[in-house]
Amino acid sequence: MKKTILAAAGALALVSLAGCIAVSDNSGPGSKVSGNTELAIRVCGGEGKVAEVTRDGYRCKADQK
Repeated sequence: MKKTILAAAGALALVSLAGCIAVSDNSGPGSKVSGNTELAIRVCGGEGKVAEVTRDGYRCKADQK
């Protein structure tokens, strides 16, 4: 009986801790890069034409002839 109560208490603690999820507020450096990536894809003309994306901006690939 004691083991059953201990197991139930452990399971309850595990379930209650499973609800603790970190949520990003999108104010970190990752969100800046994500925004620049979306902008770069639109401006450069597609994913394959983006050379580089950073927090400060982006750079399109030069047209190769």
